[in-house]
Amino acid sequence: MNHSVSVYIHSVLVPRRCNQQNIYTLRHLSSSSSGNRVGGSGKRLTKSCTSTSSSPSALSSNTPPSTSKSSLQRAQPNLLNSSPSLGRDDASLARYPNLYSAGGILRGLDYAGTATFALTGSVTAAQSGLDVFGCTMAGVITAVGGGTIRDAIFLNRKPFWTEETEYIYLGLFTGIVTFFAWPSVLEWQKEHKKETINKKRRIQEEQNKQSTISLNEQQQEQTDTDEEDDCYDELDGALDTLDAIGLSTFAIIGAQNGVRAGMPMLVSAICGMATSTFGGLTRDVLCGRPIRIVHSNAEVYAPPALVGATIYLAAKRWGASPAMRIWSSMGMCMGSRFIAIKNDVKLHTWDTTQDNLGITVRKRPTVKNQNSSSTGASNSARCGQRR
Repeated sequence: MNHSVSVYIHSVLVPRRCNQQNIYTLRHLSSSSSGNRVGGSGKRLTKSCTSTSSSPSALSSNTPPSTSKSSLQRAQPNLLNSSPSLGRDDASLARYPNLYSAGGILRGLDYAGTATFALTGSVTAAQSGLDVFGCTMAGVITAVGGGTIRDAIFLNRKPFWTEETEYIYLGLFTGIVTFFAWPSVLEWQKEHKKETINKKRRIQEEQNKQSTISLNEQQQEQTDTDEEDDCYDELDGALDTLDAIGLSTFAIIGAQNGVRAGMPMLVSAICGMATSTFGGLTRDVLCGRPIRIVHSNAEVYAPPALVGATIYLAAKRWGASPAMRIWSSMGMCMGSRFIAIKNDVKLHTWDTTQDNLGITVRKRPTVKNQNSSSTGASNSARCGQRR
């Protein structure tokens, strides 16, 4: 009888609970039944509880869910061989570019905009006197700086390029190539402008032989043609087109990230504008230049991005499809940008050339003003002497 009790305790009760309190209870019961003999069994019970048993009795149906070594290895993730984070992949923005969905096309345009922003950032930095490292960093900052500020400040999360590292590689590659290759592109542009101007001159001379236009009018028209060619050409048009594509694409993706983070419509629109313009803002600060989006020394830039993001959010609220939201927003943003470039649309500023407008910035006096001030000082001195 005592032997059967010890077998029951060893085979049934021990696998259920293996803590020190139950072991003490089992030892007490065993010692009260069979004395020293079962007390030795109690020592064996302690050993079996503290170690992982592989006997069939320990793996019976009364045991807790699988706690064997192999099951723990299966449950624990393999950090070395685990696949990296795939990043964002949904209907509005695919993970990689493709031609059969609006989200895939948007991703491809995002890559193109990233390369364009890195190119313009590197060129701007080189014109400001930065070296190859500074130009490369400026290109990367221009490309991913807007999204970084959006994620870190507005959405309070880690930047997107920590998971989608291809943007860093794309910015670095574009910045380095631009630094070394762009001077040759500028030489080609200069030669191309000369050829275009000479060709237009020959065509105009042939037309003037058959017309009655006076010499002064011919020279005026030729001067206007030359000035137009010096200001804008095919390369400038291509860069502006790519820049408008990047501007609208970044505005859409920024607005999408604001929506996915649960932000209000106004904040999501600001996220779109920040994504597409704050990279250039950081570039201008780094290069010591006037910030483009808040100065009217060039045509408007940030308002088209804000309009594009707002159109996307409004179309989403109205229940439009992802393709309709994307293309309507891109059409509005790029269209307003092209109108601004063609008509030189700038926001209104104060006329700082006049006085009494409340401008607190002191203007450097001209030579005429200095002469007049010196004349006034001499006249007042004379008046003082007379008095």
